[in-house]
Amino acid sequence: MRPPPNPGQPPRSSPSAWQRFQHRLRHGGLPWLTSAVFNRLVPARAAIRHHVLQVATGAVGLEVGGPSPVFSRGALLPVYEHAEAIDNVNFTSNTAWEKDLVNEGPYVFSDTKPPGRQYLREATVLGGLPTGRYDLLISSHCLEHVANPLAALAEWRRVVRPGGHLLLLLPDPQRTFDHRRPATTLDHLRADRDRQTGEDDLTHLDEILRLHDLGRDPHAGSREAFVARARLNPENRCLHHHVFDLELMRAALSETGWQPLALERTRPLHLIALARNGA
Repeated sequence: MRPPPNPGQPPRSSPSAWQRFQHRLRHGGLPWLTSAVFNRLVPARAAIRHHVLQVATGAVGLEVGGPSPVFSRGALLPVYEHAEAIDNVNFTSNTAWEKDLVNEGPYVFSDTKPPGRQYLREATVLGGLPTGRYDLLISSHCLEHVANPLAALAEWRRVVRPGGHLLLLLPDPQRTFDHRRPATTLDHLRADRDRQTGEDDLTHLDEILRLHDLGRDPHAGSREAFVARARLNPENRCLHHHVFDLELMRAALSETGWQPLALERTRPLHLIALARNGA
């Protein structure tokens, strides 16, 4: 499954770079411009980068929601160039970001390595993928789009071998369009798991429509377009069902049997967690 969006990878028919710049400047003003220039001139460095690349080197990996620029060569966490092989999961063959995907077709994650295999699956049900198949599971800005995150994390753990790892990136709400929304509670995630909440769930729609900051979301278009898209979320998966902070990330990982090793906030808008499958 690949519930969009993935920052740095705009959807098809998205506004141009110049239009996005004008939108953010109009709404964010000088503070946004100063931050954007700083992030461009002083690239972010993740404190756990060395540990992540040690884990990734030679690994057979599975990505949920790829491809992700943050994992490419020269990026924040260049997992693609260090892993031996990577397969991928997207939720359907045509998303807002990808088209014409083929189940068990090729997944091109690097121009220097053989393609992995593309699977079309829900993030919560990786049917047909063997238990303990992978050394590493990676996912960037995907889990917040899943209606039942604890079910997804438990299923991701199933396909990772004991002693294998999870590298999870989520959006930092204070730096994105979710900054007005409260962080989701662990009890809420438990309730979603216990009632087996599916991807047709629109529990959070009213909150999103009230608190989503369109000024920080140049891809959303007009208010009317955003509302129309949001109501079709079971088809497009664009909404952020849940809002995570580092505390909730740690709690959700522990709840599903992962052992959190390191968590951090990293510019420009990432929450990062590295966890181990201690099963």
